Amino acid sequence: MENLKLNFDIEVQGDPQTYIVEVPYQDGIVATSEFCPTELLSGSVDLMAAIRGETLDKFMADCRMQLLAMSKIKEADTALDRHIGGLMAVVMDHLSRRKNIIFGDLLIYVDCFSLLLKAEGFNTEDIQSMYPRIIRTILELYPSCITQVPNRYKDLSNIRTTGD
Repeated sequence: MENLKLNFDIEVQGDPQTYIVEVPYQDGIVATSEFCPTELLSGSVDLMAAIRGETLDKFMADCRMQLLAMSKIKEADTALDRHIGGLMAVVMDHLSRRKNIIFGDLLIYVDCFSLLLKAEGFNTEDIQSMYPRIIRTILELYPSCITQVPNRYKDLSNIRTTGD
């Protein structure tokens, strides 16, 4: 597997910014799951099963959608608020078009969000801590819209977050 460095340029509150996202890449597929806890995938998984990804074009489109949404947020107090707003805009857009979202696709959106946070300079441990909290929050907000959720997460108490 080789590492790709992908540059994304956007304007945030009138200031140009470049996000450099580094991802493993092989055979046309970008591995996106750097921050996803393996227990959110399929319980007891081996390392290879835990690596999830999507095509390079799809990954770049997903990142661009979040960055475009971020660029339109004018009243965010912090960079984290802007990133969360971008993620939620993409999730809500997906739901408005398709009426539901597959759990695996939700994980990929949160993977993109996490990798963009890393590109912004957020601490790795903070991103790892946020990931399951964000998944839990989205599942709580849209319980009937997320499909193919593993049975063990349907009651949400099994999604462990730091401090639980």
